[in-house]
Amino acid sequence: MIVVYDADCGVCQASVAWAKKRDRKGVLQFVGNDAPELPAGVSREETEHTLVVLDGAEKLVRAQGTARILRELGGWSLAGVLLRAPGVRQMADWAYVRFAENRHRISAALGMRICAVPGKKP
Repeated sequence: MIVVYDADCGVCQASVAWAKKRDRKGVLQFVGNDAPELPAGVSREETEHTLVVLDGAEKLVRAQGTARILRELGGWSLAGVLLRAPGVRQMADWAYVRFAENRHRISAALGMRICAVPGKKP
């Protein structure tokens, strides 16, 4: 499974480190959107506002992508199942979009590296 994420985002980097630590089966492959080539079907623009999970031929984003990652992380699989529940997924997608829009401010507030979003200041 391939996870493409915003490599310039402090919260994204911390989330990747968190998932790597818990990926005991080693099924997740992380690719920053700063890589010279992204996997087929994934655009750099898309990865600036959402993570993309490629699971075989399936492409998952926002809550669905997060849920799929959590399903692979042992004790977190129940949280992944909950994120896929009707109503919960829509609310999680809404929250994900709001969070992504403010990720540079959130990174700075948490003392993490600030996202390098051109033309934007924290």
